[in-house]
Amino acid sequence: MSVAPHAATGEPAERPSLWHTWYVRGAMVALLVVSLLGWYVTRESLPDSLAIATAAPGGQYHKFGTILQPHLERSAGRRVELRATAGSPENRELLLGGQVQLAILQSGSVPMEGLAALAPLYREALHVVVRAGSPIQGLGDLKGRKVVLGPEGSGMRQSALAILRHYRIEERELTAHAGYFLELEQDPSLDAALVTTGLENEDLRALLSTGQYALLPVLDAEAISIRAPYFEPIKIPRGLFHEGPPVPAEDTPTVGTTAFLAARSDSGKKLVDATLEALYANHLKLDLPTLIPQAEAARWGLLPLHPAARAYHDPYEGIGLLANFLESISAIKELLFALGAGLYLLWDRWQLLKERARRAEVNREKEHLDSLLDRTVAIERAQMTCEDPAKLREMLDEVTRIKIQALEELTHEDLRGDRLFSIFLMQCANLIRKIQGKILALRTFGPRQGPASPRESEPKAGA
Repeated sequence: MSVAPHAATGEPAERPSLWHTWYVRGAMVALLVVSLLGWYVTRESLPDSLAIATAAPGGQYHKFGTILQPHLERSAGRRVELRATAGSPENRELLLGGQVQLAILQSGSVPMEGLAALAPLYREALHVVVRAGSPIQGLGDLKGRKVVLGPEGSGMRQSALAILRHYRIEERELTAHAGYFLELEQDPSLDAALVTTGLENEDLRALLSTGQYALLPVLDAEAISIRAPYFEPIKIPRGLFHEGPPVPAEDTPTVGTTAFLAARSDSGKKLVDATLEALYANHLKLDLPTLIPQAEAARWGLLPLHPAARAYHDPYEGIGLLANFLESISAIKELLFALGAGLYLLWDRWQLLKERARRAEVNREKEHLDSLLDRTVAIERAQMTCEDPAKLREMLDEVTRIKIQALEELTHEDLRGDRLFSIFLMQCANLIRKIQGKILALRTFGPRQGPASPRESEPKAGA
């Protein structure tokens, strides 16, 4: 079809759009040149040497640092030194102050403002070490005892105090020792030690292999992990530390957290890539069997990963329309392929946003479930001292209303299949039975004479 000339100039009517296209192309070329100049001026360069904050020599953090050190020197082309510290809180301060470029931290032990995780390293288990034949049978028996909690300012100490708080034991209610757990061998007055460390800690292996110590189970591991998301239920395998006789004598339930590698949140891509290259491309798992593999590390959601770490695991993350358009300028013949790739990425991004929205909805419902669970806990505490059948019936009705509210409002299928939802329903059922039983007892026998003793008022284990 012919094109009618413009009435005033005689030019084809399409000419203005052609000039507009050249203007856009010129603007894109200028943008490309400016971007390249900006990259050249602001490109990242590594310092002459790198430093990793670990912990005290002999511990698992320092051992991991010595394993990583030569591999990082090769991948970064820089000398790497290890900085011995008191633990995670000091490591965080060194990172923020710029004295070190990398640090090993314990999940949940320090705030992450200004920092970013690069990779989870390995699980750290809580080991409750007592002397063989000790009358201490559980964590609740540590009140009033002399217990090694780890050095002041260490992540190990922070974890120990968090676990003790679950058992309503404050630091002032025991004699807290700030030394290293090996002091159990030199100081017979020490009753126990709470040691949160990797399962391959050689010092702990040497201590337990003497046969003079035992590991206690943490029977509330599931409950602790619900209240403290940095902990998860794990088991210490039978015979891990010694065999003949095995130590521990059987699989021992406990809680664990995660040691992870961190850097400042404004650290450059070059440092992150060199670190992850040293971590995953050198078969470190041969030297550290408990190292979390890369595939699992890429899915780790407990802490946000550094953007460069996410890009390392998924090189195509972040590709958008501008990147596709700039690529088309240098290779016009592949424009259709680039457009297809861009549409795919948009679809993939849409799927990702849907998944994030789904997770956000589940998280909202979980928070609501937490509030409902707290209400049932409050009712359970109140019924312990209540001797009035009428008030107990009101509590029974309130528990029933809470349960119905949860069933009506918490409808997401992922939450319905979650362990916390099952625990909530079990809590409601147990509480209903308990209150009904108490009402029946009061009708049959009447109220108890005199106030209940403290031990009678406390909930029994497993109630």
